[in-house]
Amino acid sequence: MTISISALRAGAQTNLDTISALRTVYDYIPDTAPATPSAIVGNVSIDWDDANSRGLDAATFSVYVVVSRMSERSGQDTLDALLAGSGAGSVKTALETGGTLNGSCSTMRVTRATPISISMGGVEVFAY
Repeated sequence: MTISISALRAGAQTNLDTISALRTVYDYIPDTAPATPSAIVGNVSIDWDDANSRGLDAATFSVYVVVSRMSERSGQDTLDALLAGSGAGSVKTALETGGTLNGSCSTMRVTRATPISISMGGVEVFAY
């Protein structure tokens, strides 16, 4: 299957839009700090030809979930729900629903959540 980066981004955005706790979902990296909580579909890396002569291409991308300024305790509560392994508010569940990101890939799997701090608009925000 040929990978379309824009289709992957759009599929991830569509799936993440089902999470009511997220105010905004971006299929691009915004220029300014987003309203929180939000999700941002990050850059995509591609490994071509993982199997015989164009038999398999593999794409990996990050989704940044930005919840609050580092100093806000409520941000951790919001992240706890978004990081659940299953359920209506789970990022993992939302992304894996349907398994193909609206047909943009043949299979999809969420494998990791890593805490990070991002500086957006001069403000340090808590994110995964």
